[in-house]
Amino acid sequence: MSSIIGHQFLVDFGMAKAILNIQSETSLTFTITEHEGKPVNKSETVAIKLTELRPQLWLLTWKEVNGNTVTQIQDHENGKVYMNWTHPGGKFINTTASIGPV
Repeated sequence: MSSIIGHQFLVDFGMAKAILNIQSETSLTFTITEHEGKPVNKSETVAIKLTELRPQLWLLTWKEVNGNTVTQIQDHENGKVYMNWTHPGGKFINTTASIGPV
């Protein structure tokens, strides 16, 4: 399970960019670096559940302090992230992004 632990990745959703620092099997810090073309510097460390589905394919889940719940499938072989997140009010968002090492 060590292939992504201790590494940082740039995730580009088009309208937003973030750096994911996967610190351990149970901890991740994300830093939003850009939103709608404007620089941002917002970080949060979250408790995660990390599951290797196959080599280079990972499932990550977490809950943010604002109540958002996030599920990501990170396909490092193909440089893609498939993400679902739900806002506390119930709004559900499904999106894809590119992912690569920082």
